[in-house]
Amino acid sequence: MAKKLLSVLALLTLTAACGNRQPQTVSPQPEVVASFPLGADAELRLLSDGNLSQLELYYGGDLQELVGTANTDYLRNNEGHIVLDTLTDTVLAPAYVVRTFDRSSTYGAEVWYLLYPYRRDDPDGPWNLVKLPTDRPSAEDIAPYLK
Repeated sequence: MAKKLLSVLALLTLTAACGNRQPQTVSPQPEVVASFPLGADAELRLLSDGNLSQLELYYGGDLQELVGTANTDYLRNNEGHIVLDTLTDTVLAPAYVVRTFDRSSTYGAEVWYLLYPYRRDDPDGPWNLVKLPTDRPSAEDIAPYLK
């Protein structure tokens, strides 16, 4: 009986040791790569983990909106800095675009995010954050949001 029990325990140990275990990988957490004040109480934070472009919009220190797209990276200027493209530059109603590109696109696909104040007479916020639904955005795609 003891011999049988030892054989079963040895078999179980061998089976457990030979099991197909997948190493656990931890995905990197997105880190802030740029930050832009949008008004007295509003801030835009751009995050990346090397694959994901994530935009976080804060108002009064609290997270207001979050949107992102995997397999993208931010477009940068010649100095390597991420910039906000200004669409309207008036005292009462600024609007901005954050442009990202699809890393795997063979035809230049981009993902654009539009930022504009909810109330046109209050540029300090809160703000609206919209991911444009096209893969080759243009000014015509932005126009309906800025009426």
